[in-house]
Amino acid sequence: MPVAAIPNGLNEFQTMLMGTWTNLALPNAKGGEGSTSNPLSYNVMPLPQAPPNYILKNFKLYETVQFNTNSDVALPATAPNRGSDTLQVPTALFYQQQVYFAEGPGTGQIVHVENGAWLNLLTGKKLVGPYPPPPGSAIKLDDPNQQPPGITIAKQMSIPHGNSILALGSFTPPTAVADPSKLIPDSSSVLPTPTGLDTTPYTTKLDDPSNYQNPHPDLTANPNKPLQDAVALIRPNYFIRWDVSTGNQGQTMNIPFEQRQANVTSYAASYWLLSTDGGTTYPYLAYTQNITMVFVIGGVHYMFPHVTSNVVTKT
Repeated sequence: MPVAAIPNGLNEFQTMLMGTWTNLALPNAKGGEGSTSNPLSYNVMPLPQAPPNYILKNFKLYETVQFNTNSDVALPATAPNRGSDTLQVPTALFYQQQVYFAEGPGTGQIVHVENGAWLNLLTGKKLVGPYPPPPGSAIKLDDPNQQPPGITIAKQMSIPHGNSILALGSFTPPTAVADPSKLIPDSSSVLPTPTGLDTTPYTTKLDDPSNYQNPHPDLTANPNKPLQDAVALIRPNYFIRWDVSTGNQGQTMNIPFEQRQANVTSYAASYWLLSTDGGTTYPYLAYTQNITMVFVIGGVHYMFPHVTSNVVTKT
């Protein structure tokens, strides 16, 4: 039986992603930077707690993420969306991810699993199939009411805590790196809002095994620093960037327990594929994501940023 062909509706970054990625030592690393034993990553994870009302579980991490090919059960696929006089053709790249503690109590244990799909939202391609639009019907390919301008991709993700997230955005085609030191911006603030809570756990080094909350205050202040350090080692000369957010007409859904305890209300992420050979190959993937969780403390709804960053290499 022939293997199904990979659909041609994939965009540049989807095509580059297909395969398996994990933490490996990066080019020019002298201490294994980027590997599972010394990853360039960080996670800021607030948790609800009886008084003092919240604790932190911050740590370095390593991961394995697989983006499916046509040899997998969930192969890249096209799933047309039909309207009465409109046609959209999303092409999906499915993925699965496992994340592990890289330090502290529980080193080597899985802390997070996730699966989902990246969608390329094509609105300028006619469908080939058994149910084409009626002859003479008008296909509205540029109607902003059907497809908002600038929204060309979507990320669908499911997390077994009971969260489902749909985020939308766009991507930048291969671009030359003008200044590597400015490629990755600093992270926005990770402190809860509104003000009023004791935030000293964010700035105090807490790395005792019995109270392992904040082992790297400098990384807590800027969770994107590992990505900046990775860029300094990799020295990329081309990149592909894409950004998605639930603020772009996306959505979050949570099971009742999560709604009451740590309600996920928003998600935003930025990704960079990095090339050192002028854009021929992109073997390095950096990302930073910010999930907003709401804790009710003393009757006040506090928004806690849950930020994760990592740099992985294609195997």
